[in-house]
Amino acid sequence: MNELKTNYQRAASAAKHSILRHPTRSMAETLRRCAERAEGFTSPDVYGAGELIEQFETRIAKLLGKPAAIFLPSGTLAQPMALRIHTEQRVRKGVALHPTSHLVLHEQDGYQQLWGLQGHQVGQPEEVLTIHDLKACDSPERLGALVLELPMREIGGQLPTWEELQEQVAWAREHDLAVHLDGARLWQCEHYYQRSFAEICALFDSVYVSFYKDLGGIAGAMLAGATEFVAQARVWSRRAGGNLIAMYPYLLAAEQGLEENLEVMPKAAAYAQELAPLLASIPGVKVNPQQPQAAMFHLHIEAEEAELIEAVARYAEQESVLVLPLPRAQQNGCCICEIPLGRNALQQPAQFWYEHLRACLAAIIEAN
Repeated sequence: MNELKTNYQRAASAAKHSILRHPTRSMAETLRRCAERAEGFTSPDVYGAGELIEQFETRIAKLLGKPAAIFLPSGTLAQPMALRIHTEQRVRKGVALHPTSHLVLHEQDGYQQLWGLQGHQVGQPEEVLTIHDLKACDSPERLGALVLELPMREIGGQLPTWEELQEQVAWAREHDLAVHLDGARLWQCEHYYQRSFAEICALFDSVYVSFYKDLGGIAGAMLAGATEFVAQARVWSRRAGGNLIAMYPYLLAAEQGLEENLEVMPKAAAYAQELAPLLASIPGVKVNPQQPQAAMFHLHIEAEEAELIEAVARYAEQESVLVLPLPRAQQNGCCICEIPLGRNALQQPAQFWYEHLRACLAAIIEAN
């Protein structure tokens, strides 16, 4: 399997066309572009201070409609830190989150083991969180915060309706819970809600966003909220080792990605709604959700993992077109592939990707 994945990565890197995200650059080219941007500043950031970091924090805070923001190395630091602050204020360690939350699945239980929080999972793993899930929650008086993810990555980028989202936030307010937004992919949500980021974020006490997933930065996150909240976050960042002496490569790359890729995200979300039904018409392929709500969706493909990886790599080598990422999971005899859209996919009409994916899967479809 390792050899198959190595062959896939080699073919993917060499492909002329890719359905995934944005055009990639070499490390050298990325650093050259950062160096060009750095010419506009006289000195680097130093332990979270300086023109470069302060003006970027102000820019993102304004974009999200919050009074203040702090740049951090990762969301794995930003999110439990935000929840620790909220729960301390309420003297309640409980945190309500969906079973597919990043904090539950991908952080080695850090929010509980390191940050002393107590997780309470609400909702069904394969469904969007609902107000009925929250109302069925046992002992809400033990909770200090509610985490909502927009869009919900593990179920194909699904989103609650605006009205449902408002209901969930109202429930949290009724029980004196802080509401935190896991906005790792928030940049995809404008098209579905037809609202600005500031309007969406106005519902939340704190907001985390990522700069490397949809925007193509190197790494880094922003945590935004009230002025006093961010002041406390700066203290916790120092305690937790997040207050690095300098983060200017991440800052410069984040600015670059924001300017190159943010404006394309609504177009990518609209494109997803055109592309997904075409791909779903290929035998052996299902789309989740059937009608995409963000600039991403999942494909469930009836195939064994090894045969799918081999087929995609071979097709990329022969046609110089990458039609799928590596499968991220297997379920009910299907490989689940995540399709995050951006400038790459938009370079071609939707029919282009339909034809190439169908051709790539032809041998597998015939065998099954």
